[in-house]
Amino acid sequence: MTRFKINFLFVGFPKSGSTTFYHLLKSHPEISMPEVKEINYFNSDHNYESENQLGQNYFQLATSEDDYLKFFQGGENKIRGDVNPSYIFSEAAPQNIFKHNPAAKILISIREPVSFLRSYHFQSLYNMVENEPDFLRALSLEESRHAGKNIPRYCHHPSQLYYSFLVEYKKHIMRFTDTFGYDNVKIVLFDDILEDENAVYQDILYFLGLKDVSFIPSKVNRNPSHALRFVWLREIIFKPSIKKWLYTKTPPSLLPVGAKISQRIFKKEQEKPFVSKAGIDQVKAQFKSKVVELNSFLNETGLLSRDLLTLWNY
Repeated sequence: MTRFKINFLFVGFPKSGSTTFYHLLKSHPEISMPEVKEINYFNSDHNYESENQLGQNYFQLATSEDDYLKFFQGGENKIRGDVNPSYIFSEAAPQNIFKHNPAAKILISIREPVSFLRSYHFQSLYNMVENEPDFLRALSLEESRHAGKNIPRYCHHPSQLYYSFLVEYKKHIMRFTDTFGYDNVKIVLFDDILEDENAVYQDILYFLGLKDVSFIPSKVNRNPSHALRFVWLREIIFKPSIKKWLYTKTPPSLLPVGAKISQRIFKKEQEKPFVSKAGIDQVKAQFKSKVVELNSFLNETGLLSRDLLTLWNY
């Protein structure tokens, strides 16, 4: 097959705009992106973890570069992009991406830690990889989960329930800056996406070197907070083995239709569970050092020129 390279990757963080920008970037006439948002090719360490946890790797949809590139066919004369927000937590992904394309551009969106973790926790409940509905209680389970306890049945990456690990922003971002350099990494603030989505979009188009940076995409659904209904049916249909079969046997052009059907059946819009101000302040105090560390790193390296401590009220 003809060899080509993936030109950019939106690697994370989860719940920080990746779904929105998957659709926005995919709509640009100069960009080609796959119908599947998370192919899980470059995060080989996560795939090993999944195999160890479930007995088989059900979530890697491509095991070779040829298989991976098949998801990008038909993008001649366009730049190709991939979105996978779990790559940010992968030790292996930066080097694997670099081996594929050392000139790849990397997009990383970040969100205030408590807001991020609350959204992530709520999404994990929907995905059945978390089974503790109380946010503060879920955070307190981290030590026992390190010991292999309180791991939900369908949780294929236990490390992604270590909530303090998830907000080690500097550590996760540095894996990519150390590999690709500062010029090829762009930081996007979730706050800016909420304030002016089009301005962020245009800024990303400049970063990617596109010709038409004035293109205005159609608005997309922001992936609002949602809870799970018909749990019993989802447990049947979305067993790892069945989910992988559906993804690999369904023609790529029909995958978005299947996703919409699934969302109509299983999603019900619902606000995240209430957390008291005292609880939020407690979590902010717990992770303040991570924000201080991130703020210094981003500003000293020129990746950002904003005071996150002020922006996020720390």
